[in-house]
Amino acid sequence: MPRVNIQQLNNYAHLFKRQVRVSDLNYNSHLDHSNILKIVHDARIELFRELGFSEKNLLPKSNKLVHGVVGDLQAQYLNEGELFEELLIETDFIERSRCGFRIAHRIKSLKPFGSLDQYNNNNNNNNKNNSNNKPNSSYNINNNNNIGINKPIGENNNEQQNAAGTTFKNIALIEIGIVAISSIDHQPVELPDSFFKTVGLNFQITKIKL
Repeated sequence: MPRVNIQQLNNYAHLFKRQVRVSDLNYNSHLDHSNILKIVHDARIELFRELGFSEKNLLPKSNKLVHGVVGDLQAQYLNEGELFEELLIETDFIERSRCGFRIAHRIKSLKPFGSLDQYNNNNNNNNKNNSNNKPNSSYNINNNNNIGINKPIGENNNEQQNAAGTTFKNIALIEIGIVAISSIDHQPVELPDSFFKTVGLNFQITKIKL
């Protein structure tokens, strides 16, 4: 059976940060798949709040009470999350329909590579072994474009501070379909263009993916 393959967006409109807590772990001490859904829910609610509405009231400026419910969900798990790992949860609206919309989430973390201590030790050994005492330019941290391509964002642990650089580790990709439902008769409600303008889908039906 083929796996779900979710395409990433070129960029995401919203960023939410969250550290992996002990209550997020499963019996293997990894970020539990069910808690990933709770984490992206927190990110989604924060995005809604910043845009001026909520799950309980998608149209606060209307006389209708309309709430959003999850109609479908796809998740692709890519890597394990570890305790105290700083998660970057990116979110964006990607598709509109008459009575709903789709949202994409990407969960990733910063992963350090190399070490300044390791670099210094290797460089000193290379200098000792070189009869001409010439520095090995391939390990020159100032000239190597592959070192330090991304600086840690607000990281405080020693591994991040001592790393020669950082790259991103994708943990999960998730797409969720939200349906607008009337709180009175529990039937789907057509969303106005003003709502889609607020979420950035006023001119596009879908957003471009990688």
